[in-house]
Amino acid sequence: MPNTLVPLPTPPPAGRAPEVCLVAGDAAAAVKLAPLASAMRARKQVRPVLLACGDDARAATEVLSGFGLATDVLVELVRDGQGTPQVAAQLLTGLDHAFADRPPAAVVVQGDSATAFSAAMAAFWRRVPVVHLDAGVRSFDLTAPFPQEGHRRLIAQVSSLHLTATPDAAANLAQECHGGPKVVTVGSTAVDAGFDALDRYVRHQDARVQAVENAVVAGEVRLGLVVLDAARWPDETAASVLHGIADLVLACPDLEVVLPIARGHLRHLAYDMLGRLVRVTITDPLPQPELVCLLSVAAAVVTDTSTPAEQAPSFGVPALLLGGEPGTWTEPQAVGHPWTAGGDRAVIARITEKLVLTHVERLTASPTDNPFGDGFAAIRCEQAVQWLLGLRDRPTEFTPR
Repeated sequence: MPNTLVPLPTPPPAGRAPEVCLVAGDAAAAVKLAPLASAMRARKQVRPVLLACGDDARAATEVLSGFGLATDVLVELVRDGQGTPQVAAQLLTGLDHAFADRPPAAVVVQGDSATAFSAAMAAFWRRVPVVHLDAGVRSFDLTAPFPQEGHRRLIAQVSSLHLTATPDAAANLAQECHGGPKVVTVGSTAVDAGFDALDRYVRHQDARVQAVENAVVAGEVRLGLVVLDAARWPDETAASVLHGIADLVLACPDLEVVLPIARGHLRHLAYDMLGRLVRVTITDPLPQPELVCLLSVAAAVVTDTSTPAEQAPSFGVPALLLGGEPGTWTEPQAVGHPWTAGGDRAVIARITEKLVLTHVERLTASPTDNPFGDGFAAIRCEQAVQWLLGLRDRPTEFTPR
């Protein structure tokens, strides 16, 4: 395979499965890695070693626990006001020690976080093959998102296997001369995680959220689900986003908004700007089963992370994905893809109101109608990792319908 780190690991002795390290730096990464870890454990051809590290290692551990997965290695990080270079240095040192203590046959990183980048580099320097999950995502602008776009491109340079969610992502890699058999389109494991979480749902722990869901199911109100990552937004842009949500609530008299958000500055800001609106429920971050259950009955979802946007088409729910410059917005490329917009008050309110008002009837789509996945991405990923390690043939790729 061109551009693949060689030599690849030699097959282990018969009866002994090679260990593959899956690195989760936050809750979002853990959601996407959990289905792959479960698939590896079910098939028993490779042994997953779950490593949590970074600022949100504890959150990643909690998410993995919700999927019935125990964290094998925890790399602690002490930020103490340090900037990105100092944090990256800590991550590199901690991950290098972890890989030295327990040498893996391959390392799987997800996305474009500083943790993913540091893990990829630490593995590369030890000549361990890097597998990049959610490879090929590009904005083609190194300044937005910053520094994530740079991380994506740099991880691609040292990866032995690129697992893309869509053919478009594979095409992005081809433009950078990453092609051939080492690029495998598998679909998004977020879709797998969504179906798994919905199967585990029982009821909401927060009685207010349960009351909202009951009213939605009874047809009394419509639901707007808002999922935001506090770390992504400077104060001024966050205020604009929340103003847009307030305008949306005032414009749609039958709309209930649920905003799960971690305790901190953004939550205080949300209470200041939305707390007086009776049709807004601000709650703690929800476990995946509860969050996906709300998503499945929502009229629309507004989010700044890819996971809910990729899960939404499986339930016929339109999505608005926030990011980019204020005032900018883009219509979906195809059916099932999200609208995109910058952190602009008027744009957010206008597009979301359009999505809510055009969502007249609930039509539950089959998994194959989701352009991001069919619920079998984790199995393809597991097979692709086996193929990289010389244990099986290359898997069949995901092709959206």
